[in-house]
Amino acid sequence: MDIGWIIGTIASLTMSGGVPEQARDEAAQDQSESHSLDYDRLHDDRMTVPVSIGGIGAYRFIIDTGSERTVISRELAETLFLDASDDVVLSTVLDVQRVPTVLIPEMGFGERTMEGVQAPALERRNIGAAGMLGIDALEDHQVVLDFDRREMTLTPSRFRDRNPSGQNIIIVRARTRLGRLVLADVQIDGTNITAIVDTGSSFSIGNYALRDRLVRRGRMEADQRVNVTAVTGTSMDVEYTIAERVRIGRVVLNALPIAFADSELFHQLELDDRPAMLLGMNALRAFDRVSIDFGNRALRLEIPSRSDPRRRQFAAMGL
Repeated sequence: MDIGWIIGTIASLTMSGGVPEQARDEAAQDQSESHSLDYDRLHDDRMTVPVSIGGIGAYRFIIDTGSERTVISRELAETLFLDASDDVVLSTVLDVQRVPTVLIPEMGFGERTMEGVQAPALERRNIGAAGMLGIDALEDHQVVLDFDRREMTLTPSRFRDRNPSGQNIIIVRARTRLGRLVLADVQIDGTNITAIVDTGSSFSIGNYALRDRLVRRGRMEADQRVNVTAVTGTSMDVEYTIAERVRIGRVVLNALPIAFADSELFHQLELDDRPAMLLGMNALRAFDRVSIDFGNRALRLEIPSRSDPRRRQFAAMGL
C-alpha cells in the first residue's frame, strides 16, 4: 500500500558535521501526564512524555507537532513483538523514503488511549527517543513546554480561552491546517512569514521562498552551510542564516539560527511560493513556558526575566 505521510522532524543539527549523542532507550517510571526533561540525554532540547504500549511502559516519546503520524523506534517494536504492516512512503524535510510500519494495538498517554495505530518503525538513534507522538495523537489537546521546570505536560484542551493574568503572557492566535498549528503574525527581519509550530524539530527550518526573500533584501549571506540529520538518518549540508530579529506576535527574539530545506510539508500546506518556516525548539526554548493549544488554536508564550542568562534570544515585548 502506498501512503504518503509527512514527518517534519529534524532530529539533529551541528555546525561541524557530527551528530549529537542520542538518548538511551529506557522505560520511564512516571505514569503521570508530565515528564521531567533530562538535558543530559536530550541534547537537542526536544522533550518527552511517558507512553504505555499494551499496558507496558511507559516509554519516552517526543511530542512532534510537525509530524503527521506517530512513529515508534524499530528496536522497541522488536522488543514488544509488534506485528509488521504495509510499507509506507514517508517524507521528511530532507528526503522521501519507503519505510516499514508496525501495528500498535493500544497506546496510552495522559488521559488518552489510541487503538490500532499503524506507525512507521525507524531506528532509535535517528529518532532520539523510543518514538514520537504526531498530530494524530494531539487533536483537541494542549502541549505545555515548561522550560523553567524542565517538564512537558499533555492535557485535553479546556475549550475556554480565558485571558491569562499578568503581563508576561502573550497569546498568539493561530489556525489549524492539516492538523498543524499555523501562525500568521510572524516576521523575520521585516519579512512577513507563515510559521508552523514544530516541537519535533530541534532547529527552525525555512522554505526556499523565505531564503530567496532574505537574500534579495540583503539579510542573508550566500552559501553559509550547516549539517542537519532527519529521523530517517539522512544527513545533508543545507544553507542557514542567523535571523537578527524574529517577531512572534508582540514578542521579539534576537539571533535565531534558521536552516533552509525544500520540505514536502511546505508543499502540502501550499506554502511553496511564500515565505514560511517550521518554528523549532531552538525558538520555543527562548521562553519560560510555551502552551500549544490545538483545541483553542492558540500559542501562549510566557516571557522570561530579562536578566535570565539562559535565554539571551529574548529581546523585547510590546513592539
